[in-house]
Amino acid sequence: MIQIERLPASEYTPAKNLVYVDVFGLHDLYKDMAYRANLILVGPKGTGKTLSVASFAAKDDAAIITYDCSEDVRRSNLIGQNYLRGGETPFILGPLTTAFEIANETGKCILACEEINALSPQMQKILNSISDFRCKIEVPEAGRVFRLNEGAKLWLVGTMNTAAYAGVYALNEDLKSRFRMVDVNYPAPKDEKQIVLAAAVGKAALLKPQVIEQVILLAHETRQKALDYALSTRDVMQIVDDIAYLGQEKALRVAIGKFEGVDKSTVAERITSIFGVKLK
Repeated sequence: MIQIERLPASEYTPAKNLVYVDVFGLHDLYKDMAYRANLILVGPKGTGKTLSVASFAAKDDAAIITYDCSEDVRRSNLIGQNYLRGGETPFILGPLTTAFEIANETGKCILACEEINALSPQMQKILNSISDFRCKIEVPEAGRVFRLNEGAKLWLVGTMNTAAYAGVYALNEDLKSRFRMVDVNYPAPKDEKQIVLAAAVGKAALLKPQVIEQVILLAHETRQKALDYALSTRDVMQIVDDIAYLGQEKALRVAIGKFEGVDKSTVAERITSIFGVKLK
């Protein structure tokens, strides 16, 4: 009999102390879609797509498996493979098969595939059988068919940046047809300020009152201009955090390191205009 191993369910308990401000109303959407309809969140990096799912898992008391997809992922990475360990060769489950096992053990599980469109077209097809009416995956290597027990629930969620990013593929039409897709764009400035203030608890007293608005304005301008890099909400939070601890000029010098070539000069000019700081 094939020996099958995986991490214990306790390893997939979501963190309870996540700071997430639901400015897009995603949690209300998740309540109606979870365990019923597969979902892909589409939008630029750093807008809280994965965080929104993780914080929902914590509220829903559901186990969550987060898997970082890439073009190097192979079938064995997704379903599992045999490993040589001493005189044994146990089959160590991958994220797809583990999700079924955890759902059956705990009652429900969320499988979050980050950058799902980084999977090659061939690897995307492996998700078909777990995301349609079959809701199972056959693994001859393990001598098992992984499926849900009666009453167990599994929700498959993907995140993806737009196709403009390097290292990604177009979604297969057969996979795309198995998912609902929701756009998650950059938040409006007033909503972004809410997000940053929530994350900056304890640091806000170290900041000038207008500094968060200034950083958000800078980020907003990088999103409008034809720059190779746009400052995301995640970047805004990093800059605000650095200003609190490094001071404004040092923090802005660190921030400008994300840009290259002529974009550095463009952003430096905007920093001078917005903050009144001329970077050396």
